[in-house]
Amino acid sequence: MACDICGKNGTSLVDLRDTYQTSDIKAICPECETIVNRKSRSLLSMVLNIKTALLLRFMRERKEQAR
Repeated sequence: MACDICGKNGTSLVDLRDTYQTSDIKAICPECETIVNRKSRSLLSMVLNIKTALLLRFMRERKEQAR
């Protein structure tokens, strides 16, 4: 079978978690897995930064309303 992202044949494939599967991407090669994992970590870091900023803003606004 071939990697659903790059099309590489003759390599082991890693099944994606159901959450990340699409209709045409279900299993990927280790090289693509490395790239996808790197992107996932980057996105999670960005989301954490956004979440933190929003929570801090909420707390400041809440404090102002309490006065």
